[in-house]
Amino acid sequence: MKNLSQHKEKVNARELLVQALYEYSFGHNEAKSIEESFRKDFTKTKVDYIFFRNTFNYIVENIVQLKETILESAELEVFGIKSIEIMEENILLIIMAENTLDGTPREILIDEGVRLSKKFCSENSYKFINATLEKILES
Repeated sequence: MKNLSQHKEKVNARELLVQALYEYSFGHNEAKSIEESFRKDFTKTKVDYIFFRNTFNYIVENIVQLKETILESAELEVFGIKSIEIMEENILLIIMAENTLDGTPREILIDEGVRLSKKFCSENSYKFINATLEKILES
C-alpha cells in the first residue's frame, strides 16, 4: 500500500509551486532567493521539498521552451480568450515539469491541474487547463 502522506506532501508542494512561480513571474526576485525563501518557510510543514525544488528549478531553467509549448497547444480562440493568465500558465508549467521529471500518470496530472485551477484561478479556468493539458500530455 502506498504511503498516503507522501501524496499530501506532493499536493502541498504543488500549491507552493503555484505561489513561488507567481512571485517569480513578476521578476522582482531571483529564482534562487525565492526558492530559499520557500525552503526556510515551509520545510517544517508537510511538503515534499525535494519535489518542490526540482520542479521549480526545472521550470526556471526551461521556461522559454515550456511557454512556447503552452502557446502552441493552447486553443485560446476556442475559449474566447486573448491571452493566458499568469496563474493558469504557472499551473500548466508545473504539470508539464512534473510530467517530465516524475512521470506521474497523465490522469493524476490533469486532475491536479484542474484542482489547482479551481483553487487559484478564475471560475472557468479549469476548462481551459483541462483542455490544454489533454493536448500537451497526449504527445
